[in-house]
Amino acid sequence: MSSTIDLHSHIAWDIDDGMPNKEDALVSLENAKKDGIVAICSTPHYVGGQMNDEAYEDIHRRQQELAMEAARFGIKIYAGAEMFMDSSFLSMLENEWYQTINNSAYLLCEYNVQRDIHTIQNHEDMLYEVEVRGMVPVIAHAERYFHKGLDMEIIDGWKEQGYVFQVNRTSLQGMHGKTIQENAWKLLEEGYAHIICTDTHRANGHRVEQLSDIYEEVEQQFGSVWAQELLYKNPLRILNNRRVRDLKMEDKVQKKKSFFSFGR
Repeated sequence: MSSTIDLHSHIAWDIDDGMPNKEDALVSLENAKKDGIVAICSTPHYVGGQMNDEAYEDIHRRQQELAMEAARFGIKIYAGAEMFMDSSFLSMLENEWYQTINNSAYLLCEYNVQRDIHTIQNHEDMLYEVEVRGMVPVIAHAERYFHKGLDMEIIDGWKEQGYVFQVNRTSLQGMHGKTIQENAWKLLEEGYAHIICTDTHRANGHRVEQLSDIYEEVEQQFGSVWAQELLYKNPLRILNNRRVRDLKMEDKVQKKKSFFSFGR
């Protein structure tokens, strides 16, 4: 079993809409160990209007508790956050209510997945505000904001700016609908994706601490080099505050059939 690293997880309990209690968090840690996940970044939601100094400190304490529990399973916990980009996003940045991944330059950012990106005003300005503060936006589940298929003008613009594309395991497996699934596979197939994560919210069901299944599928379709880059090497580079690497097309295993020929 290949080792993997998960940089998007709501495994810290009772601080957002993720893990509801400590017992479920422990089950998730046990499952992660069995699955070959060696490190997890705790990325609770940071939402404007809900964040203040007290909430910020509460999250930090819970992440520290999680790290102590995870050590018993041989799993390293890193601290981060998933920043919700809305009208109050700028105030969170100004008040320094944010947390980059392992104190690196990388900040995990999300839009409202219920809305298509074209209906979100000033969506580019929000990423710019991250950039001008010396951080690199990691666009959480980038595939989920395009409800009618990827807008390649926006995607190419993000790539040109050097933003990092994070794709959800569950999107690739079709758990958010066919369009989102096709978006996710296209980001991989055309070399835009940088990391694949779980976006864990529960101990059971779909959004759980598991990456081995998608590792095997990516390896089968694209080869071991791409699987390693997406699920271990690029996540490790982010944790170490190093520049991520784009997927190299010459490293891609060419299959006779594309992903869209497998009934996705």
